Amino acid sequence: MGRALPRHIRIFGLIAALTLLHACQEREQLEKEAPVLARADFKLDHIAVAGVVSNVAALADSAASREHWSFLIGDHLGRDRFGNLPIMSSREVREILGREDHGVMLDRYKADGQCDSAMLADLHTALEGKARFVVFGTILEDRIERTESETEDKKAKTKTRIMTTSRIASVRLHFYDLSDQKLVWDHITVGQSDNSKSHDMSDVIEHDANEGFLGGLAKSIVNSAIKPDPKHPPTPEFEKSLANAFDNVGEYLKPKRH
Repeated sequence: MGRALPRHIRIFGLIAALTLLHACQEREQLEKEAPVLARADFKLDHIAVAGVVSNVAALADSAASREHWSFLIGDHLGRDRFGNLPIMSSREVREILGREDHGVMLDRYKADGQCDSAMLADLHTALEGKARFVVFGTILEDRIERTESETEDKKAKTKTRIMTTSRIASVRLHFYDLSDQKLVWDHITVGQSDNSKSHDMSDVIEHDANEGFLGGLAKSIVNSAIKPDPKHPPTPEFEKSLANAFDNVGEYLKPKRH
């Protein structure tokens, strides 16, 4: 019989297997939802980032914000992690269309919630030979959640409270095939980032099983004064959640291993 592999190697192997399984499931979903994208040859078929706008009132949908969000999706999808997908940045698209026409196009997309046939025809003409696909994005949600949980070790007489502040970003992406000027993938991606803190909530003055109600109440008040309820950690930056949402899209588009 062969020697058993060390525990840490077995754990790494299990994580790798689960990661591969997850990637396969996303690829299968892409083949169902967007077979044209799934069959694309990303050595030849480039993806142009038209831009990202926002429907969230709390997020300033300014030209500067749009530029930053649009850069973020192109930067993340084009990383080595996703097989260096061939991305034409929104900056390149803007230079081809002209700043004013590019801004008008994004305004029309935001107002209509889609790219109409006239816009697709213009993009087909402007980007012919440079990109086959073009992607538009709309930020749908920027949500903040605060949660807490407690763990207790009765033997060690310790109690720990974990406070977490989460930020969730939802983005709707439309991928269009400029070769036939049709929508090929309508996808909502969600990204989350968290900040967590652990607080020792163990009693400084221990309770006694034989203590009376008033004595127990007094000890609880003193313990609360010594260790007041902790506050939640600060809210993560929106860009972190948005980047995670774009990374989730990259997992779908990552070229299939042969």
